Amino acid sequence: MNRKLFYFLPLFILFYSCVKDDDINDSPDVDIKSDLFVKAEVVKKISSEDITAIYKGSMPTGGGNQPTIKLDAVTVYKITYKTTYPGKTEKILASGALIVPDNVKNNHIVSYQHGTIINPTEIPSLFGPNTQNHFTALFGGLGFYVSVPDYLGYGASADQFHIYEHGESLATASYDMLLASREFLASQDEKLGGKLFLTGYSEGGYATMALHQHIEEIGDLAVTASAPGAGSYNKWGFAQEILSKNEPVPFIQNYLWVLASYNSVYNINKPWSYYLNEPYASAIDLTNPLSVFTANIDTNPANLFTQSFKDEILNDMNTPLTNAIKDNNRFDWKANGEVRLYYGTEDNFVYPANSISAYNAMKAKGTNVTSVPIEGKDHFTAVDTYAANVLTWFYIISFL
Repeated sequence: MNRKLFYFLPLFILFYSCVKDDDINDSPDVDIKSDLFVKAEVVKKISSEDITAIYKGSMPTGGGNQPTIKLDAVTVYKITYKTTYPGKTEKILASGALIVPDNVKNNHIVSYQHGTIINPTEIPSLFGPNTQNHFTALFGGLGFYVSVPDYLGYGASADQFHIYEHGESLATASYDMLLASREFLASQDEKLGGKLFLTGYSEGGYATMALHQHIEEIGDLAVTASAPGAGSYNKWGFAQEILSKNEPVPFIQNYLWVLASYNSVYNINKPWSYYLNEPYASAIDLTNPLSVFTANIDTNPANLFTQSFKDEILNDMNTPLTNAIKDNNRFDWKANGEVRLYYGTEDNFVYPANSISAYNAMKAKGTNVTSVPIEGKDHFTAVDTYAANVLTWFYIISFL
């Protein structure tokens, strides 16, 4: 997170540390009755010194005279809650992390949707020492409550299949985690402010957009601001862009995971041989979608996919799969809360067309949306700039 905006953050912290509790909106934005919360367990406590060290490690080097700040200590809880799973009539148990500042609280909630996780030990509710957890810890150190869903298929719901890049389940799992977090905080007599912030990167960027749309459709909460980063919002355009390429495509395995997810959740149930040429189709275990990451496959879509499947996508045929892909579009709608779309201009994983088309479509519908291209950066090198910008932006407007 070594970007120039972090120079300005200490000044805002020093200024607003003088704001009295009475000057902060202590009233919840709405009184929502929720019975989703099941239990909370303390995962770890992080000292003020440790969080401040994370912040200092994220500061740009040089510059000389930046103000020294001290961030608050936080307690990280594992929240277990009830949510829905596609195709199941009964609610299932899911989990996530809730970060609660110990002393300095601005009373507002950030819902952070994490990026792609393949290793289940990296989930938020275990709160290991990874970059995403450091990012959310910084929000906690600034006084935010931070709700971080594990998503379906991880943590308490690890016995289920993670439906990768599925808009509805990402949104509902994140929303129900947010409600359960509010329920727990209220039970602890924690004050809830009237502002709600949403952010996430990569799969988390897409999940953030899906969550924002879900919240506004339900109408129970008001989103103050959301900052989706590098998400694949335009699923249909993205699919056509991938299938039209005749060159090696990095991260093709992730796209196959999406394909396996939609094939399952929409009950399309085609074998891999429907989508992939041999010998690649036989190299993947149909019962284990993550086997796409170990299978020996050609990464060139022209060689990997069957001609009939490419024709289906490129010719926009009316099929169960094309309808499933379009059902997951989350780019062409009007948001009431302010939106900033972050992306690297050299992103070869989630192509910039996703953010550009979302900006154009949402702007045309009247959304207060800003495009934030991060020049010369790819999907991974753009993360630091995204994180620094969002952390500073949310902190500033939490006091406006």
